[in-house]
Amino acid sequence: MPSLSIVVAAYDMQREAPRTVLSLLPPLQRGVADVEYEIIVVDNGSPVPLDLGRHVRDGAKPPVRLVRISRCEAQVSPTRCINAAAKETMGDWLMICIDGARLASSHLVRRTVEVLSRHPKAFTFVGSRHLGAKPQMQSVQEGYDQGAEDELLRSVAWQTDLDELFRISVWANAHDQRERIRQNESNAFAMARSTWDALGGYDEGFTRPGGGLCNLELFERAVNRKPSLGTLNVLLYGESTFHQVHGGAATSLDGYFKQSQEEYTRVTGRTYARPSYPFLADLGETHDRMAAVGRFLIDHESHA
Repeated sequence: MPSLSIVVAAYDMQREAPRTVLSLLPPLQRGVADVEYEIIVVDNGSPVPLDLGRHVRDGAKPPVRLVRISRCEAQVSPTRCINAAAKETMGDWLMICIDGARLASSHLVRRTVEVLSRHPKAFTFVGSRHLGAKPQMQSVQEGYDQGAEDELLRSVAWQTDLDELFRISVWANAHDQRERIRQNESNAFAMARSTWDALGGYDEGFTRPGGGLCNLELFERAVNRKPSLGTLNVLLYGESTFHQVHGGAATSLDGYFKQSQEEYTRVTGRTYARPSYPFLADLGETHDRMAAVGRFLIDHESHA
């Protein structure tokens, strides 16, 4: 089986990034005993260098590598550091996680490699959720903070079963409010290395803190790529990433999205609009994913 490289970008996430890495490793990742993969965490100039502790060990399987970008060399946007890290990876496939604060669901790795093994030109992606009772752009304005989130995480056994995170999370605004299965970006998308190279990675013209709308722009380019790069887009329904609050630009800076839309127009020459694209939903029947998490995903109203 070909191998997978997972690139995770992080900035000032001493609390969040180690949890994210933990969620991408066995035994929390299920069914990966025969999967060859690596995790590359890029610390993009954090004021206090990121420490992944026990996760970075010689000879560990899968290997976790920490790449540090010095503060004098780092840019506030993660576009350049992710593009550079992707060039240094070993895998035949690439999974890109632009936000190191997002925990993963339990079959994210397994299902990604299964789809890409069957369909080498596919583009896979997963849903996005926020920890807490409301999307964090709203909840942080109402007092939700890291302390509240730590208590929330202690209320479920997520370190035994990542699917417990569905109990304490809601849909992110990346999802269409009327039809949740449609989304305009994903924190964990994957493709063949050749597809990534042909797409050219992130557009480094996106220079705002956090990258502005760079992830939305790349997602749009990927799902509507040239037919020669493949036409199959696959939503791994029942998998997700779960955002931990960390004071990032998108949730803490007033006017962030308006200014990011203005940057999008400058970079692309057009006004941003949610993309329309064809896709198939893989239900994860082999792993009985709907039985495990379907009730959290189907009951949209209680989790809106």
